[in-house]
Amino acid sequence: MTFDEIKTKIGSGLLSFPVTDFGADGEFYAAGYAQRLQWLSSYEAAGQFAAGGTGEFFSIGYDEYDAVIRTAVENSHKDVPVLAGVGYGTRMAVDLARRAEAAGAAGILVLPHYLMFAEEAGVIAHMQAICNAVGIGVIYYARDNSRPLPPGSRSWRKPALT
Repeated sequence: MTFDEIKTKIGSGLLSFPVTDFGADGEFYAAGYAQRLQWLSSYEAAGQFAAGGTGEFFSIGYDEYDAVIRTAVENSHKDVPVLAGVGYGTRMAVDLARRAEAAGAAGILVLPHYLMFAEEAGVIAHMQAICNAVGIGVIYYARDNSRPLPPGSRSWRKPALT
């Protein structure tokens, strides 16, 4: 999908943040997750988030990340963009963004930075590094525990996505 197609699609309806399945051993349970995503695909979501900020991103092992994103891409309806959560420090976020792109995600959702109060210039540099690392859509997820970026700070943005 192009940036404009992703922007139009995710703005056209409800977004899905499916629960990531784990086995009794605490490991990612791909079969259960695949089944959940296939079921959710029947509801025509405008976007499907994988390894999102409702706990799943911070609950999966770093070594499980690729499997979570790949499972989401392979088991979501083909015209529904999969957006993968990325976060932590800049180097790890860049690595995860590249891994999400390689796994087939249409875009990424950059989760709030780990510092409660960060300088705006640092947040912009963080976003710029992530955006420069991938050719897929990037969404900045501003929440109450992170510094919002003012509308004029667009230098880090991908074209037509925000």
